Amino acid sequence: MKTSLDVLRVELLQLARDRRALFSAIVLPALLYPLLFWGTGALKAVGEETMSERTVRALVDLSSIDPATEEAFLAGLVDQGPITLTEVDASELRGDDEDAARAVAREMLLATSGSPSAAADADQGEIRGEGPPPADEEGSPFDVLIVATADGHSPDLVRTSFDLWFDVKRDDAREAMGRARTALRALGEDMAAGRREHLLGGDPAAGLAPRSTDVASEADASGARLGMWLPFVVLLVLISGGAYAALAVFAGEREAGTLETLLVQPVPHRSIAMGKLLTVFVAGCATLAMNLGSLLVCAASGLMDLEGMDGGASGIAYERLASLVVELPAALLLCAVLCLVCGGARTFREGQLLIFPVTLLVVIPTAIVLRPEVSLTALWAMVPFSGSALALREGLEGDLKLPLAALVMVSHLGWTWLAVARLGSVLDAERVLGGGGDRESEAHLLQAGGRHGVRWGFVVVMSVYLIAMSVQRLDMDAGLWFTFWMLLPALALAIAWTAPRDRGEPRRLLRALGLRLPRPSHALGALLLVPALARGAHRLLEWQSEVLPLPPGAAEGGIELEAIMGTSGPMWLFFFFALSPGIFEELVFRGALLSAMKRDFTWKRIVFWQALYFALVHASVYRLLPTGILGALLALIALRSRSVLPAMILHIGYNGLLVLGTADHLSFTSEPWFDYAPWAAIPGVALFLIPPRQSADERAR
Repeated sequence: MKTSLDVLRVELLQLARDRRALFSAIVLPALLYPLLFWGTGALKAVGEETMSERTVRALVDLSSIDPATEEAFLAGLVDQGPITLTEVDASELRGDDEDAARAVAREMLLATSGSPSAAADADQGEIRGEGPPPADEEGSPFDVLIVATADGHSPDLVRTSFDLWFDVKRDDAREAMGRARTALRALGEDMAAGRREHLLGGDPAAGLAPRSTDVASEADASGARLGMWLPFVVLLVLISGGAYAALAVFAGEREAGTLETLLVQPVPHRSIAMGKLLTVFVAGCATLAMNLGSLLVCAASGLMDLEGMDGGASGIAYERLASLVVELPAALLLCAVLCLVCGGARTFREGQLLIFPVTLLVVIPTAIVLRPEVSLTALWAMVPFSGSALALREGLEGDLKLPLAALVMVSHLGWTWLAVARLGSVLDAERVLGGGGDRESEAHLLQAGGRHGVRWGFVVVMSVYLIAMSVQRLDMDAGLWFTFWMLLPALALAIAWTAPRDRGEPRRLLRALGLRLPRPSHALGALLLVPALARGAHRLLEWQSEVLPLPPGAAEGGIELEAIMGTSGPMWLFFFFALSPGIFEELVFRGALLSAMKRDFTWKRIVFWQALYFALVHASVYRLLPTGILGALLALIALRSRSVLPAMILHIGYNGLLVLGTADHLSFTSEPWFDYAPWAAIPGVALFLIPPRQSADERAR
């Protein structure tokens, strides 16, 4: 322990010497919070005041509606702010050709001359008479075109509709549009109330309007709302301060050459790792303390807009912030993860690039606090970051129980101990000192293939999030075609083509994609595993629903297949949700990515990264565990068979069984004979355990 404290003291002194970096990373963010909140509020107020005082120009055609409605609408526009009205004939816009109407409206708005008939002044609250447009707006386009139409013959059946035409690119046009909508909303409410009074003698549903009263105390209400975002703030601020220190004590010292000097000393590497971890922890906690203190000052002074808190800053139960102590073990674990990441980085720049993936890995489990139906249990208490986030939320709500809080802290300390043990092996002197030399001839020391796979895995996940899901939101069918038959193949080829090679080694694209013929026994074994895997996934989801309940309407696989594909037949469902993902997801993950990773990584690291990326790419907290387990199993099969094809067979069969087996007209999974199908996994596993035959060259060696 003395060695760890000595390392802590030396590292803190070195961090303190770089005063500029220390100020920028720890002190400056805390000083900027008041400026941020005050500036945001001031800019919002100035912007709203400026736009409300600006005179906008409107073209109106209200000739089709009755004078009373016209007068009421114009009076509503007057109340919204200064406006100049110009009457026009917009009869050409009342046709059925929408494109032609759009072109005519554009021409009318761009016209810079007209015959103004009236101008409205919000200050006077009345419509002024004839007059030209203001001189400073002469020659500018109009902001909005308002066209009113009345349908119906009987006075009680007249329906008035308004069409608003504007150019969204212009600030004045958006302001004019907002004023018109506000005036129409108020007019609609008045007309509806008047019509109900005339026809029915009043609103029969007026008494049905509920009056809701929150019986929770101000402290409980504020704690519930703080619990939704404070866990994110704590972890993100810790990453900000901890990353600065972790990069300095690992990657920075590695580049400066001082890390090697420290590691050759006759002291246990775990003691050195613990000292550096404590340094990062102290820096992170100092950053957290300053940032939370600044936020509390902003809240107490009224700079923060605490929406939804009736008591404002006074409604916050400050004594409940003591539950932040339950976050300390999670903070220590986060600092250990930062140390692991930065300890494995060979340069300062490489360490910086790895901070963002760490942030994602921490934010995803923390997002469980956004699910109000999930409460802290003994199982959740042992999940890294999820348990601490739920504990903090319940602590702020005043519902945290001491045994669960203790379990959260003990479990996170256990995870931290495992991370420190791993960090000690990362700081092995032989590995660190053996990392020099020519980069091409010593690619195995640099783990070029493994790092290539890890980086591209992150690219694949983000591409699916940002590109594929955006296309699918526009059109599901086209999005699925694009995702499976364009985006994923392109990513697989890019990964395989850019994979690192030894000097003089030819580029073997099929090998880099994992496309080689497997042993027939491995292909058959993958097929025999399908029923057991599908049944196991069903049991896993049943168990998971007790811990993390599925939302109403969610299917077993996490999606409503029939709802997505409409009335598509079973073969289309099989094509989109079994065959296509089974081929191209495997080509990316168990093909290109796994081929790159197995060049340098052990099978344990490969399985970990495969499970992680495969779970993340499906973008569902409800499918995180099942897809992670499936990704790990498929990775093991691909490693054992040395081919991606058995994994494709298993993936297609698994998805196909879920898709076709759960359809109403093909629900064969409920048949009595299917209960015996999972037993086929026994010979399936045996086929994979049979050792492969050695080639003549291997026997000779």
